[in-house]
Amino acid sequence: MRAVANKRERVERRAQERKRLERYLGKRPIPSVLGPGGELFMIDHHHLGLALWQAEVETVFVSIIEDWSVLPVATFWQQMEAQGRLHPFDEEGRRIKPQRLPLRLGGLRADPYRDLAWSVREAGGYDKVTKPYSEFEWAAYFRVRIGERAIARDYEAAVSRAVQLAHSKDAARLPGYRAR
Repeated sequence: MRAVANKRERVERRAQERKRLERYLGKRPIPSVLGPGGELFMIDHHHLGLALWQAEVETVFVSIIEDWSVLPVATFWQQMEAQGRLHPFDEEGRRIKPQRLPLRLGGLRADPYRDLAWSVREAGGYDKVTKPYSEFEWAAYFRVRIGERAIARDYEAAVSRAVQLAHSKDAARLPGYRAR
């Protein structure tokens, strides 16, 4: 949850001044889909959302990307996945049923490979893109190339290795790929 800690620190610095926090959040609306029963389903910025929740920020800006509130539940989940608005995988990269996804931000679990993907992007390994869940694609790529023990033992060395992998031809299909 390195990205969450980083974002929470930024939020808490800005929270000292209400207008400054509002400007920051106004530039980062939470993209969401309006689902059955009028429920909001976040499709991106989950780490920012968790950071805001941890910092006890109670109001955010939301951008409604789709209004599928009239769809039956099963059709809603099918539509979410078909349109790339859903990432039905757990913290170990295993596919799960949408009903098993956390219902609240506090239910998000740490994934060391998602942290690694974020750190690699921050280190210039690849470019940030607007495609939802793109960092999870990078996490899946690293998951089969770098052992979890290597990440736990020496995080910085794992990031360095992952940056090299991010620039390899094997990674060319991934969003934000940047050749060296």
